[in-house]
Amino acid sequence: MLTERLNRIAAAGTGREYTRIRLADDLMVYVKAMPNSTVLDEVYLAPGLAAPDTDDWEAEDDKLVLTGQSASGTLYLEVPADAVGDLIAAHGGEHATQDTDFPPVGYQVHPADGAGHYPVRRGPHRLGYMARRGRIWRVLPLGATVWSGSFASSEEAAAHLLKLAEAADKYTARRAEWVLRDALAECGLPLRRESRAVVGQAPTSWVEIDSLHRSPYRTGGEPSMAVYLHDREDEDEMTVDREIAEADEWAVLLWDADGTQLQGRTFAAADTADLAAYVVDWHRDPEAAWSAALAADHARRLAALNAAAARS
Repeated sequence: MLTERLNRIAAAGTGREYTRIRLADDLMVYVKAMPNSTVLDEVYLAPGLAAPDTDDWEAEDDKLVLTGQSASGTLYLEVPADAVGDLIAAHGGEHATQDTDFPPVGYQVHPADGAGHYPVRRGPHRLGYMARRGRIWRVLPLGATVWSGSFASSEEAAAHLLKLAEAADKYTARRAEWVLRDALAECGLPLRRESRAVVGQAPTSWVEIDSLHRSPYRTGGEPSMAVYLHDREDEDEMTVDREIAEADEWAVLLWDADGTQLQGRTFAAADTADLAAYVVDWHRDPEAAWSAALAADHARRLAALNAAAARS
């Protein structure tokens, strides 16, 4: 369950004051945290709200009472943000009505990973990551490989990711490249757009996937993969720079460690989820994907020979 307010509090911090979270059942949690927190400094459970009986909630402080609250509430120290998220989820999530200390935005901040990187999303689509470095926040936009920017707060960093995504929507969101990037956003694979132009031929473009960021046009090296779109009636087309049409299909090219090229699977234009799963399987075991593609290639050649023999 997404605990949007808790996630934004953990990212932004609370300063010296407590920030409260209203739960779906109207109970209150008050938290105090430093910016970019995976562990919250203080968590006060208002009367009627009990902590789970786990190690995460052992650091109870009976001597501290939140100003203006009944002494029957309990204050806990050094509670993991994930544990507070589980407590909130157990009470039905966060209430739709919260304090207005955080402005309404078009993105969602998700819990930090082990490296302290916060995924930022817009609905089901990942916009990128943000993380605190010293006193500033930096961002890693979708498709980027280098952290950039220098923002004073997590709100500014997340808003910048949203702005980049909206700009991409305006110009390229429907292009094949960005549809593919969306489909592969959860895989964490290094993607790189490549292209080349040859005099007298249409420009070609594709998305390359490998661990070394090398061009697929090479001899020797590591296994790699290239994905592109083409019209079924034009097998020579190779592009990720136009909108997807119903008559299109995704094509995959594979290279083994010796630089030998082989046609991988093809997918219908709408089957980006299946394409993403195939890419992930290849990345986990390139040799198995290569063997399967080689067997399919042999089967195609044998079928063609049999068909030719039947006609003769």
